[in-house]
Order: sequence, then C-alpha cells, then structure tokens
Amino acid sequence: MRRIRIDLLGALGVTALSLGVYIATLAPGLTFAHDGSDGGDLIAAAYTLGVPHPTGYPAYTLLAWLFSRLPLGTIAYRVNLLSAVCAALAGGVFYLVDRLLAAPEDETWTSRAISAAAALTLAFSSLLWSQAVISEVYTLLLLFAALLLWLILRWRSDGGDPFLWAAGLALGLGLGDHLTLVFIVPAAAYLLWSERKRWLRLRAWLPALALLLGGLLVYVYLPLAAAHRPPVNWGDPRTWQGFWWVVSAKQYQGFAFGLPTIQVPNRLGNWALLLGEQFGWWGLVLALFGGWQLRWRDRRLVQFALIWGGLVAVYAFFYDTGDSYVYLLPVMMLLALGWAEGVRSLVRMAGQWSYRRGRLTLAVLLLLPLGSLALHWQVNDLHGDWSDHTYAYQLLEPVEPDSLIIVRGDQPTFALWYAVYAEGARPDVAIVNGPMLAFIWYRQHVRHLYPDLVVGEPTGQPITWDDLVHNLVADNLPQRAVYLTDPKE
Repeated sequence: MRRIRIDLLGALGVTALSLGVYIATLAPGLTFAHDGSDGGDLIAAAYTLGVPHPTGYPAYTLLAWLFSRLPLGTIAYRVNLLSAVCAALAGGVFYLVDRLLAAPEDETWTSRAISAAAALTLAFSSLLWSQAVISEVYTLLLLFAALLLWLILRWRSDGGDPFLWAAGLALGLGLGDHLTLVFIVPAAAYLLWSERKRWLRLRAWLPALALLLGGLLVYVYLPLAAAHRPPVNWGDPRTWQGFWWVVSAKQYQGFAFGLPTIQVPNRLGNWALLLGEQFGWWGLVLALFGGWQLRWRDRRLVQFALIWGGLVAVYAFFYDTGDSYVYLLPVMMLLALGWAEGVRSLVRMAGQWSYRRGRLTLAVLLLLPLGSLALHWQVNDLHGDWSDHTYAYQLLEPVEPDSLIIVRGDQPTFALWYAVYAEGARPDVAIVNGPMLAFIWYRQHVRHLYPDLVVGEPTGQPITWDDLVHNLVADNLPQRAVYLTDPKE
C-alpha cells in the first residue's frame, strides 16, 4: 500500500509539473500553429455540440464541450486547456507504466527519480508539447494509449480481470477519439497470447468485449448531434450513409498509403530530424540502448512495442498529409520507456565501477529533461500568440451587414466558423465553403442554415465546385454583398 501511495504521488508530481509548463505556454486563443488548422472546426463543433470533420471524434468533442464551459479566457483557450490537461495526465500515467516495467526489486528512490525523469522527458518532447498548447485530438489519443498500456501491463503482472475489462472500455472510448489507437490491438494480442489461459475464459473476455462495445457507443453522439442541425455538421450523420461517411473518413481515404514515391526520401529525412528533436540525439541513442537492454529481461514486451510502434509509424509515414507525423505520439511514449531503461542500465554499469561514478552518471542523466525543457520552450511557447485568433475578426470587420462570405481554404473557413458559431461574432453573415459545395449533404446543410440563401443544384453535364461557386455568387449577388476569401488564381 505504501508503494502504491508513493507511485501515485510521483504520478501527480509529474502531472502537476508538466501541466504548469503547458499552461505557461498555452495559446490564449485560436491558433494555426503546430499544424493546428483544424482547431477552429473542432472548437466550433464542440461548443455548439455539432459534428466536426471525419471521423467525428465524439469522445474529444464531448470533453471539449465540457471544457468550453469553463469561466476562463476565450473559448479557444478553454479547449486548448483540454489538450494541456490530457498531455499532463498522459505523463502521469506514463510514470505509472514505467514503475511497472522497472525490475520488481527496484523500488529505490533512484529508480523512481528515473521514472519521473523519463515522464518529464516525454512531456517536454517537442511533439507532445506542441500538441499540448493547441486545440487538437492528439494529446487525448496519447492519454488513452498510456492508460491502455498501463492496464494491459497491470493485468499481465498478475492483476485481476477488472484490469482487462477496463482496458476494453478504454479502447472503445479511445477509438472514439482517434481510430489509429486500433494499432495497439494486434500488438496486445501478441503480447498476451502467452497468457491466453488466463483470458481465454468467458468470465474474462466477455465483460471486456461488452465494455469495448459500450465505449464505442460514444459514436451514437454523432446522429444525436446531427438531429438538432448544428452549424457545424459534417456529413449530416442522421442516416446510416451519412454516419458511415463520417466515421470511415471516406473523404480522406485517398490519403492512406497515398504518399507519392518521389516524396519518400524527403519524408525520411524530415522524420529522422523529427526523431532526433524529441529527446535530443543523445536521448534517442539512450532510448534505443534501453530497448536493447530490455530485450534480455522481457523480449515479448519489446516485440509488442515494435509491432505497435511499427504499425503506427508505417501508417503515418505513408499517409499523404503534412501533419501525419503527429500520429507518432504513441511511438514517442514507447521510446521514452526505452529511455528510462537505458538510464537505469547506464547507472548500474557506472555503479559497478564505483559508487561515486554511479551517482555522477545519475545526476547528469536526470538533468536531461531540463535540457529538453530549455531546448523546446521557445518554439512551443504560444502564450502571446493572438495573430490567428484576430485573423477571423479582421476578415469579418469590413464586410457589410447580411453579407455572404465564400471561403476556399481550411484555415479561413475554420477561423470564421469559430468566430461566428462559437464566439457569436457577426451572426448576420453567411459563411459558405466553396469546395464543400461539391457534397450534396453540404448544400442541404447550407440551405437549412441560411434559409434566405439561394443554393441551386447542378444540372446537365459534370460541374465543378468552381461552377457551383459561380452560380452561388450569381444567384445571391443582387440580394446581398458577396465576398470571396483566398480566391483561386
């Protein structure tokens, strides 16, 4: 019991320290920094209990709605705070994971200090920190990934069936945040296959399966939200066709394994630099060394990490968007576990030479999180960044009353959605995304949202969204002023 209390205090300390850093560097409003251009869409959907872009992210949306009601700063700041809290909690859960992985007899304060240092090294890595200060779904993904890892390892270390049941629920809810969490399933199946006599029992796996399905019920939110016709309502998932369009991310399926061959060398170079940035090159070497050392003690666990991390990395690498590297957050967590094992191994090796060398090695290695903190502070510090938040208001300020604004890019669209639908700025203005007019559901949505707007249906030969925009302007220009942002050149 004393050990549990000490470990919980350690996890709380890691959470509090990392949360303090995140809050000090948190963006005060809407921001496009760190590839966070989807933030306006996510915040506007959450605040209005709507449906954000596929896959709908119902678990994130509901949590973001709760945070958006806090009496703090701007609405965007409150949802940014959700990312910070999730990232900090992920660091605390990671500390508990590393305590499970430390050798059973290694209950020294030195070992606990190494676990805390590894957790803070992860917390202050450039990738996690960058996502902790903006509105995005990825820190919640890491929190679920860390929680799942802890539950699986806790069950594996002779825990009872309730840990397996809780893992089922965590997986279901986690998939309600981001579907890439599914890559832990084949890895976990491999890890636990040697323990199959413990879980291939109806009493063990049936409740876990029921709780998994119960967690997935969070997706029921999507048709329920669409039923009240919110201003952000991607796919209008009231029908099975619309629901599946959103959940399966049909709009983006072409990106999966769509990276052109000619871009592979460039991405390899960029990702090599990205990996080196996270803990520093010395930290990456330390993590790989730790993984190599861990294989002697728990080869199957290392293979589990390679399967899970490999599946995530391959999917993210060949996903043809510029921000797919963010999917690597669970991989960073696994590398941080290797970092902790590498530090323990080096301290033991140095201690075999002399006690003084062991203490000196420990002191130097425990300072590495401070180096990561100093190295990554400036690039991740958004506490004074108002430029993107004011961007939407700069767009709205000069337009005439009851205007129509037709937008093409994601950033201006989502910024205007945030300003108009979440913050209530210029409710008289109609915001229409030109390319999305190609979707039947979106044209129907625009008609419902703006009943006085004339939105015709294409007839005759194939028609492009440029033609639809042209028709929209022609049909509405006599009645209202029409503005086009970032027009196609």
